[in-house]
Amino acid sequence: MSLPALAVVFGDRLGTAAAVALVVAGLLFAAWTAGLAARSAARTTAEQARRDREVLDSLDPLAGLGR
Repeated sequence: MSLPALAVVFGDRLGTAAAVALVVAGLLFAAWTAGLAARSAARTTAEQARRDREVLDSLDPLAGLGR
């Protein structure tokens, strides 16, 4: 989150447009990072559910017949 900090510190020297661009770039980067984290969490949850089903199926050999 250093981009908004740079915008505040150097805002007087950069001008309004550059300061706004730095803030917007920081927000876009934060949103992109949150999206990656959410996608990774969803992928991990799906993989865990698949592994849980495999373990349960291996514990009950007749469970696969009912599906």
